[in-house]
Amino acid sequence: MSAEILKAKKQLGETSMLLKQGKLLAAVANLHEAVGFILKAQLLKHELQAFTEALDKAAYALANDRELKKIYPLQISYKPGEEKELLASLYALLAFLQENLAEEANTHLAALAEYRRKQLELARKHLQEDDPAKAKQVCDRLIDAARTDTELKVTVADMFLEFGRYDEALEYLKSAYADNPDSAHIFNKLGMVLRKSGRLEEAEKFYIQALERQTKDEAIYFNLGRVYLDQKRWKNAIAAADRALAINGEFAEARKMKLYATKQMGG
Repeated sequence: MSAEILKAKKQLGETSMLLKQGKLLAAVANLHEAVGFILKAQLLKHELQAFTEALDKAAYALANDRELKKIYPLQISYKPGEEKELLASLYALLAFLQENLAEEANTHLAALAEYRRKQLELARKHLQEDDPAKAKQVCDRLIDAARTDTELKVTVADMFLEFGRYDEALEYLKSAYADNPDSAHIFNKLGMVLRKSGRLEEAEKFYIQALERQTKDEAIYFNLGRVYLDQKRWKNAIAAADRALAINGEFAEARKMKLYATKQMGG
């Protein structure tokens, strides 16, 4: 059985579930794609029969969806052999939803952004009051609602890092790393937390991994140099500063780093 057939069967089977979850646009898009496949595919008789039965169920579920009836004036109907007519109806419905749900989606995103802002403010207030447990509860609720939002995890980690809560910051960054293990930005952040918590060897490893993914970031070279300063590895610090300056000759802090390390070597 081809991958296309399996995909179309899955799309038809998921229609009712998506509708129950309130994912109207996704349900219609899936159904539209599945009907398009049925029309163009060279199906055996038994395959066509199975698809017809599944399509009948999916179309029935869509036609009787309460939310759709509230916003769409036309009736969606299907009879075996009328796949082309159904495809045209679904195309029109899909266009309608994409146009009319866009504003609703934007409103939802704006409301979500405002909710997050207020929750992060609350978490910051708890940290200011030296109550990291409550701050973590607030942040964990936010992340539970968006488990794959790497940017949110990094934002939360930065906040805990700002208040010297290295263990919590490291926890959120490790979760972000699990979502995006190729991000130089996350490796750099992990290096920062580990360095500030005194775990210098680990910090060095993460900075090096960050540079393997982003070779032209002077800030990462500088951060690696700070690890070498802490370890009193003056030659390595100078080399890191030189790499940073090769990328950005105006990087004053890197120049200071090089000068300091050179003096420590007696230069």
